[in-house]
Amino acid sequence: MSPEKKDWKPNDSVIEGPPGKARIAEALAKRGIQVANDRVTTSRDPGMDDVRFDLGRPEMPPGFHSWQLPFTMEGPLFFFITVADPGAVVPTHEHKRDLFRMVVSGSLTTNGIELKPGDWMYVPKGVPYSYSAALNPGVITCHCYG
Repeated sequence: MSPEKKDWKPNDSVIEGPPGKARIAEALAKRGIQVANDRVTTSRDPGMDDVRFDLGRPEMPPGFHSWQLPFTMEGPLFFFITVADPGAVVPTHEHKRDLFRMVVSGSLTTNGIELKPGDWMYVPKGVPYSYSAALNPGVITCHCYG
């Protein structure tokens, strides 16, 4: 049953620290997936569609669908928008903080995986990675360091 717009209040239990982390751990364990601290994890990894289903945010207003992503990042968080020209390449590098990047438009390729709008990648701190923007039209991403 969908909540009425005038009565709706968010169920924030999924964004609370320990309960939110436990929910993520349960969804990953159910699907036999481990988000490791030594590799890049993406929305295109095997089994992630099932995890997304398991992490659907309950009790959203009519017409809204929301999913908790299967990782956590410690604060403070810093957000950025990046526009990359067609074919631009970010050479292999690493960061001192965890990174979450989502494709807004265009596409990018990392580790031989093409990420399109709505796809994302999680890069743990200290893990080397690189990516290249699509040849046409390039890529726009939103990313966050935690």
